[in-house]
Amino acid sequence: MNRILLLPNPLKKAALELAGRLIEIFGRRGFELVLEKPMAEQLQHSLLGREGTAIWEGLDLVLVLGGDGSMLNAARRIYPRQIPLLGINFGQLGFLTRIESHKVEAALDALRSGSYQLEERLMLRAKPEEPASGPSEIIALNDLIVSPNSKTRMIRLEAWIDNEIFTTYPADGLIIATPTGSTAYSLSAGGPILDPRLEAILMTPICAHSLYARPVVLNREARIKLILHTNNTEVSLTADGQAGTILQPETAIYFERAPYVTKLIRFQDQGLFEPLKSRLKEGRI
Repeated sequence: MNRILLLPNPLKKAALELAGRLIEIFGRRGFELVLEKPMAEQLQHSLLGREGTAIWEGLDLVLVLGGDGSMLNAARRIYPRQIPLLGINFGQLGFLTRIESHKVEAALDALRSGSYQLEERLMLRAKPEEPASGPSEIIALNDLIVSPNSKTRMIRLEAWIDNEIFTTYPADGLIIATPTGSTAYSLSAGGPILDPRLEAILMTPICAHSLYARPVVLNREARIKLILHTNNTEVSLTADGQAGTILQPETAIYFERAPYVTKLIRFQDQGLFEPLKSRLKEGRI
């Protein structure tokens, strides 16, 4: 690991303060640091600033200073470049941001010595047949959610799996999640917790108006088609709760495993399930 892009959350004061200190630490340890141009100017290190495709050239690592939301955003931004991600936690849960700020220098030593592992996390891709607005393809690390913009409206989602009709959900929405995203919105909607190393796709209805609607775990190669049945209700397709598009009534949306993965760095002293155990114990999820 030599050339590193530093991505601090601009809304978190502590993350910006640490970014300023890390610039000096990286320099002393012989790492080559890169910042996005606006952030470099904000931190008064304009010589480190890059813009356009030059930001990504020759990168060995993207170091994110923020919470899990910052990591999810970074994962979509670097797709499909396959650059490893490492997060320093300035959020609440820290499922994806595995390093606390006071352990940064130890983490840098481990990076330099190669004492780490790369985890490959499955990502999802959605393609609306006729998006009313927004991109024609949406990528997510946690989940893809179809839901009405008015929380008082129910919608009907006709679900097909591998060209076979499965069921129709009268519900407040439907979550298509990865194992990484099984501890996010899907968990709140009653879905199971999946081992993040699994290559599977999780389908969880949101407040289904049916006693028989249950979460379903599918093979990673499954292809899901949802047909949206709604009248006068604006419905969105959202990736990781952050980015999305408006859907046309009666449109079809196709979901499948994305062709590329997210690569996360995990150090040898970090248990795979430690964040989950500690969050459950603390009642934070």
